[in-house]
Amino acid sequence: MGGQIENIYYSSPVWMQNMLVSALGYRLYLKRYTGRFHQIRTLLSEARHWPESQRLAYQNERLYEMVRFCRQNVPYYQRLFAEHGLRDQDITHIDDLRKIPVLDKDTLRMDQRKFKAAGSKPYILQNTSGSTGTPLTLAVDETTYKMAMALVVDHEEFHGVPFGARRATFAGRMVQRANDLSPPFWRFNRAENQRLYSSYHLNKDTFPFYRKDLDSFAPLELIGYPSAISDIAGYYELTETRPQFRPKAIITNSETLLSWQRERIENVFQCPVRDYYGTAEYVVFAGQDGEGLYQVNPTLGITEVLTDKRNKLQGDIIATSLTNYCMPLLRYRVGDSATLISESEGNVQTAFARINGRLDDYIETPDGRRIGRIDHIFKGLTGIKEAQVIQETDEHCRILIVKESEESSLNEHALQENFHARTGPEMKLLIEYTDQIPRAANGKFKSVVRAAKA
Repeated sequence: MGGQIENIYYSSPVWMQNMLVSALGYRLYLKRYTGRFHQIRTLLSEARHWPESQRLAYQNERLYEMVRFCRQNVPYYQRLFAEHGLRDQDITHIDDLRKIPVLDKDTLRMDQRKFKAAGSKPYILQNTSGSTGTPLTLAVDETTYKMAMALVVDHEEFHGVPFGARRATFAGRMVQRANDLSPPFWRFNRAENQRLYSSYHLNKDTFPFYRKDLDSFAPLELIGYPSAISDIAGYYELTETRPQFRPKAIITNSETLLSWQRERIENVFQCPVRDYYGTAEYVVFAGQDGEGLYQVNPTLGITEVLTDKRNKLQGDIIATSLTNYCMPLLRYRVGDSATLISESEGNVQTAFARINGRLDDYIETPDGRRIGRIDHIFKGLTGIKEAQVIQETDEHCRILIVKESEESSLNEHALQENFHARTGPEMKLLIEYTDQIPRAANGKFKSVVRAAKA
């Protein structure tokens, strides 16, 4: 939401807000789950049972088609292939991908227009701040978008949650203003039979309202940030209460699922947690199976892990799109790392043991609410190369910002508003500019650093 629509929503009574949420839900339902969505669902179901030979044949054929399309239609790749003397016939097998240089986010961000196919019309424009706070706008075609939606549905159904079942979502949605601590702290999306719970209003005083409504709604699935669902589970433990319903599965996403979070959630809700990993660029999807391994989907893209001699079991995730003909990304470094199940001779992977590199710290507000994802505050803002939020005291945060260039200007007022919309006005904020944001000892970037420990 934004601007006038947001003001209308927040000024409306709860019953009207539910109607507005459902109206948007029906609009998104039509965009996501109709038309070719059904053919894609059939393909995904079949792909789960492909033997290795069929997976390889499918990916080789799609890769050749994508490379040929890029050479003919995408300015960046036309120049890149010419500079490296690459022809269509040079990339006919997934092992040939190593002939193409790895694409970093900085290269993509510097001139996004050169990655757009000539004459293409995007089905959606995907705005993302990424884990570094760097804004990107990605053109996505219909097949890719609907496949991304279908992959989540396929993951849910594989773990026993039918499409359209009662679903409780705990994510980054602002269902009411952060300083409005009067219930209800949820809204209902009738289009998807989905209760949207605020992860920004949960504390020891508001938990009884959450518990009562969850028991009444009795969702078959909880889905969302592991930090938010773990917080809910923690309050059940703190109050020595138990849910009066039994979900089929807990589906987590968007953050690294920690072992202690999984243990707490499964202990409280008495059902398995099944995480999935995806990217805003829609180039890779990997969902946990019954053994907890991340199975990489073979239809959305080809996924590599670049290890080195020092650590042959862990490396950067590199993904190649097989579907998005609006803005194809070949050998794109997504910014996360993965741990392999065992040492591998080749780069291309079909499964991971763990996903690394998405571990966010959290912001804790003065009234005890924990906000596990804060990168939403950078969406839609320009002039930012990367940013880091540091909570220094219980009531004070500092944002370090590296500008895109010396001439770049940032809408600090909008950033302040986005921040306080999630934390509430009591949290003080200082914006500082720097030439470089230091990395952790392992070289990883942390979008949130909590210097003030509980």
